[in-house]
Amino acid sequence: MFNVGDHVVYPYHGAGTIQDIEEKDILGQKLNYFVVYFPLNHVTLMLPENRIDSSGLRKIIQSKEIEELATALKPAEDNASKKDAARPYSKENETLLKSGCILDAAAVISNLTSKEGERTNGLHMEDRKNLDRAKQFIVSELMLVKNITEEEAYRFISDNSKGA
Repeated sequence: MFNVGDHVVYPYHGAGTIQDIEEKDILGQKLNYFVVYFPLNHVTLMLPENRIDSSGLRKIIQSKEIEELATALKPAEDNASKKDAARPYSKENETLLKSGCILDAAAVISNLTSKEGERTNGLHMEDRKNLDRAKQFIVSELMLVKNITEEEAYRFISDNSKGA
């Protein structure tokens, strides 16, 4: 399970730190709640212990997995046919982002970066939002894994998501 001080990732919210475990009495039932603080968003969330497994909460990746992340950020070679390039993939991207997996977020960045390069007028608004969400999700985790600043984490993403 998790302990106070653990760095964790909560799907769609990003990485944070368990600050406390509080016992609350709700309708006569005592439950433990994990208090998680997300520094990038300045948000604190309370997750009931009995919902931790179904919530997708996980520990942050290990530093040895950074190279795999860098590879996953590379733009897809043959992302989609030209006719599909105009179609927004917002539902598929949202599903990937909600998984809480850093490699899924990297896939969103890879796909949308490739798509952006194929389009003369940029990405659709939903695609831009998903690209920003994916970057923020990865940045929040990189900051904790590598002990770097937000700017350095964004630079890592930018440097690794450029075409070859």
